[in-house]
Amino acid sequence: MTHAEFDFVTEHDPRTMWVFSLDVSPDELPAWEPDGADDQWPLPGALGVSHLDPAHVEVFPESRISEYGLARYLVEANGMSEKSVADAAQSLEAQTGTIVIVHGKAVEGMKGNFDPAHPAHFVGRFSERTSLKTSPVQPGPKVSQGTIQSGEAANPPDFPWKIIVIAIVALVLLGAILWSLA
Repeated sequence: MTHAEFDFVTEHDPRTMWVFSLDVSPDELPAWEPDGADDQWPLPGALGVSHLDPAHVEVFPESRISEYGLARYLVEANGMSEKSVADAAQSLEAQTGTIVIVHGKAVEGMKGNFDPAHPAHFVGRFSERTSLKTSPVQPGPKVSQGTIQSGEAANPPDFPWKIIVIAIVALVLLGAILWSLA
């Protein structure tokens, strides 16, 4: 672990997340969660910072993602690449208790670094270069192709007079044949 791992990012740095564990009991967990955080929120002090934007902090018991796994959660739910978490995957999966994920936006515009103290423990820093490359627009289904020529309704099909005439002639002939046989 290097001192640089604790440094805050600038707006030009890759998207970054820091993962910490907290040694707190389940009863104490609500006080550490970012929902409803106020001036008395203990997490910034435990991480050694003056302020955190709670909208960019996750605090949850490991049991919430135990079937999923922390490494997979960072990849699939937070957009980190498998390569960026591969070296720490074993350590991430070994985490128990309360997990804290601090997204770079939680300290955006601030200078300094994290200095975790009990009950917080540093687990890792993960960065991912974001891509501004957009996906090409996919063509719509063939059903939506073409244009409408005019706003007039199409002519309804003609009444099937030919079929009715043929049916009547066939019935007359059938009747004549049956009459002659009787």
